[in-house]
Amino acid sequence: MSSEHSDTFSPKNLSVLGGLLLIALFLGEVVFPRHADEGMSAGDSKGPGTMEDIALRLKPVVTLDNILATASSGSGELAAMSPKQLYEGACMACHAAGIAGAPRLGDSAAWQVRLASGIDSLVATVVNGKGAMPPNGGSAYSGDQIRSVIGYMLGESGV
Repeated sequence: MSSEHSDTFSPKNLSVLGGLLLIALFLGEVVFPRHADEGMSAGDSKGPGTMEDIALRLKPVVTLDNILATASSGSGELAAMSPKQLYEGACMACHAAGIAGAPRLGDSAAWQVRLASGIDSLVATVVNGKGAMPPNGGSAYSGDQIRSVIGYMLGESGV
């Protein structure tokens, strides 16, 4: 046997080959699963790893189009909306998940701390914006609508 032949099957080379094999298996089973097309044909087009799922995860929370549409929609439409609908239209994007320190809907302790300064202070904070929250929460809601949404969020949080 020559020294070249023994270097080919050295432990270092075998470990590199094994590592590459594990990476290939991981890519084949996890990243590019074989049965991804079957889930889509069965009507499950929103499962993990599908194009729709990836698009939903990459979708921005608030876009300029959403803000302009909210601002340009008739005040009659906004006036007819319930506090829950207003919450779902502008506030839920951050307050449902607690993004950027936003108090979550249902977190009684976080809301009690904020309510300690009074409801008027909460309304002023929303109207002026605070931290990552833009003025009016990125909406075209009036002060009364903001007050009603805050009341809804406090009620849903048990405060």
